[in-house]
Amino acid sequence: MKYFFLTLIFILSFKSQASVPMTYFYHPPESPLDVRYNYHWSILKSALDVTQKKYGEYEMKASVFMTEDRQVRELLKRESKLNTMIRETSVEFEKKFLPVRIPIDRNLIGYRVLLINKKDRELFKNVNTLEDLKKLSFGQGAGWGDVEILKAAGLNVVTEVYYDKIFENLRSGQFTAFPRSVTEVQEEFDKRKDKMPELMIEESILLYYPLPTYFWFPATEEGKRLRARVKEGMEMIIANGEFDKLFDQHYRAKITNLKIRKRKFFRIDNPMLPSSVTQQKKQFWVDLNNF
Repeated sequence: MKYFFLTLIFILSFKSQASVPMTYFYHPPESPLDVRYNYHWSILKSALDVTQKKYGEYEMKASVFMTEDRQVRELLKRESKLNTMIRETSVEFEKKFLPVRIPIDRNLIGYRVLLINKKDRELFKNVNTLEDLKKLSFGQGAGWGDVEILKAAGLNVVTEVYYDKIFENLRSGQFTAFPRSVTEVQEEFDKRKDKMPELMIEESILLYYPLPTYFWFPATEEGKRLRARVKEGMEMIIANGEFDKLFDQHYRAKITNLKIRKRKFFRIDNPMLPSSVTQQKKQFWVDLNNF
C-alpha cells in the first residue's frame, strides 16, 4: 500500500508539472533596429513546437532589455529575469552554463564582412595580409566574445556598451571598421542607410574565426529540463528538414549577395574555443562551397 501511494503521488506530481507550460524567458532586441536574433528565436520556436507531445505546452516570454554582459549575469542568478540565452561558446561559458551544442546558425556568424565609412573605402583596397589589418581599428560591443578573439590576433579593438551606438561611432570615425556576420550585415545596413548614408558594406574582405553559437540555460535542475527539450527539438527539426528550411529562408539570399567566395579570406584563431567543439558533427557546420 505504501508503494501504491508513493507511485500515485509521483504520477500526480508529474501530471501537475506537465500541465504547467514550460516558460522560456529570452532577451529581447536591444533596440527597434536590432533584428540579429529573429532567426534564432524562430529555431527555438520550431524546436518547442515539435516537442509538445512529450513536454506539453510552452511559452516564450521576452524579458527586460539587457546588454550581453547583463545576460550573462542574469543567467547566473538564482532568481533571474532570464533563463534562455544566445551566445558564442567559450571555455568559461561551458563551465558556468548548460549549452545545447548545436550551432544555431551552423557557425555562419564566424564569417565576417566589414561595415565601414565610405571615406575610408580606399584603405581596404590595399589590405592583403593580417599585418595590414593590424594597422586599422575595429569596433565591437563591450562583453562580446569577438573582442578577445580580435585582440588575441593583434587587432586594435574599440568597444562600446550599447549596440546602436557602435554604428554611430563608426560614422563619426572613432574606429575604421565594424566586423559584422554575413547573417547580420545586410539588414543592419539597410535599416540605417537613410539616416547614415556615410556607411557602406566593404566589398573585398572576408574575415573568419570559428564561433559556434548555442542556446544556453542555467546550471540548475530547471535549466536541465529546459535544455533537454530544446536539444531534442533541434535534433528533430534537423532530421525533418525544418532547420535547413529556416536557415535558407533567413540567410541564403543574403550570403549569395555578398559574393563571399570572391573576397580575400583572412582566418583568425579563436583561443576561447572549448575542446567540445572539435567533437561536433560536420553537418552542423556550414559549407561555403554551397553558396
